[in-house]
Amino acid sequence: MNIIKLLNIPTKKNKYGLEKTHRLLKECKLNDNNFIKIQIIGTNGKGSVAAFLSKALFDAGFNLGVYSSPHLVKINERIQVNREQIQDSQINCFLSLYSKQIKKIKPSFFEIMTVLSIWYFTKKKIDIAILETGLGGRLDSVTACNNQILLFTSISMDHHDILGNTLEKIAKEKSGAILNQQQICISVYQEHIVKKILKIQVSKHNNQIIILDQIKAHKPLQFRYLYGNHQIENVALVKETIKIISQLKKTTITAKQINKSIYNTQWSGRFQIICQKPKIIYDVAHNKASLNSFIDNFTHYIKNKKYNKKHLICAFENNKRIFTTLKKYEKHFNYIICTETQIRASMDATKITRAFLKKEKTQRIHNIDNAILKTLKKAHKQDIIAIIGSHFIAPALNRVFKNCFAPKE
Repeated sequence: MNIIKLLNIPTKKNKYGLEKTHRLLKECKLNDNNFIKIQIIGTNGKGSVAAFLSKALFDAGFNLGVYSSPHLVKINERIQVNREQIQDSQINCFLSLYSKQIKKIKPSFFEIMTVLSIWYFTKKKIDIAILETGLGGRLDSVTACNNQILLFTSISMDHHDILGNTLEKIAKEKSGAILNQQQICISVYQEHIVKKILKIQVSKHNNQIIILDQIKAHKPLQFRYLYGNHQIENVALVKETIKIISQLKKTTITAKQINKSIYNTQWSGRFQIICQKPKIIYDVAHNKASLNSFIDNFTHYIKNKKYNKKHLICAFENNKRIFTTLKKYEKHFNYIICTETQIRASMDATKITRAFLKKEKTQRIHNIDNAILKTLKKAHKQDIIAIIGSHFIAPALNRVFKNCFAPKE
């Protein structure tokens, strides 16, 4: 197997569960490792928490591994050590070394990637690994990694077709990542039903969970690259986690250092400014909660700023229930372009247009590159363009705006 074959593993026949990950970890002799593993579970905010936490811990001098998903442009983004992406040669090395085991167990793409990350982190002798849950928690392969610290970000409605069509069902799936009494569990403020389910799950294992009350910052959070008050609870979760880590590992990290790291954190695809004239903002918001958060942040961002025309480009995956939320967007934009991510599960642009009532301001352009280029041609320097809906928009943006996801110095 090689990277191309790995990327082409079909997803339709996936049977969710921990068994194959456990088996592959055992076959690769990766059950025993000496680093702290932090699992991040939730609907929204997982990536932001991973970004803030990894930046702070890296700046504090820890040898650090991060496993996240999905990637924006290259698969290598998913596995990083000390902020450097895994090389193709290392991915191919793992796939070659354990080709027999992979052929025998027949793991999914995500199960292979999870075990690959643990193998690479072990090889690099890291101190701490931050592992972002892919989907749910109870049956997600990251849950099989014997994680010592569990962080719960905001839990809301998403992936209804897999996790369940109620908040209660989704919360039960997420809470299933809690497996034993030894795990340290911390959560942001959650809705009452979610909080109740998390507490029931920890009590089953004679454990407890720290749930951070709704936190108001004493002064507005300052970010150099990120934007939005929704980050307040993510930052609070990160700071609480660093307190716990300081008890487990010797560190002299100060509050001032943490704040500096948070200020300088970069996380592509989250209210990311792609271009200045016209102003172009890209956000991967793709479910009810994240779409509501984005439009709140967008309206706050443009307040007291004089933009000529406001353009929206949107594309979504087919399983997203976003029509009611999208209707709110109509009054904030002069032009709306509905397009497609061009992946197998891409929502048809015609279907997206049904969310909007004012057909005179709505246009469908099925090819995403054309949607971006035609909007750029139409826009003036004093316009603003919002591009939202999916991680899978990123390759098109990267084609139009070369290396727009490269870290800024």
